[in-house]
Amino acid sequence: MRTRPVYRNVLVLTDLSGRAAFALPHACALVAPEGTIHLVHVVERPKTPNPMYAHYESKVVTPEEKAERKREVEDALLALVKDCPPPAGVVVQRHVFEESANYVAERICAAVTELKADIVVMASHGRSGLARILLGSIAEGVMRQCPVPTLVVRVPDSELSKD
Repeated sequence: MRTRPVYRNVLVLTDLSGRAAFALPHACALVAPEGTIHLVHVVERPKTPNPMYAHYESKVVTPEEKAERKREVEDALLALVKDCPPPAGVVVQRHVFEESANYVAERICAAVTELKADIVVMASHGRSGLARILLGSIAEGVMRQCPVPTLVVRVPDSELSKD
């Protein structure tokens, strides 16, 4: 007989959108008593434009601007927790990583290993076909690459307008 999994370290991905907020309640339902929820946001570094184009403009981000952006993201993560408090005894840690746009899924999977996560919880729009191909899918990349189970909470557009 197989034993039931116990999720002591739950990694919740968020892009800070209304859709992503739907993942946190599921994480709260899954996390073991005295467990930890790791709220993770990846700040995408902009792609370097091709200097062959006339509209090429290089914007250098100062360390102060980076620090301010990180503070803003951490505040937004804190607000997420206030909207959906974890069960008593569960600790919530906030993590902000930076990665180039092409490697977000890889950075998330590295965070899974670094944080010793037992499961990943994330929300997705649930697009398929051409829309998914054109827009890409971080959720799909995470599901394919991560070494732990992944729960994808499908949130249709119609759910976002309900309040």
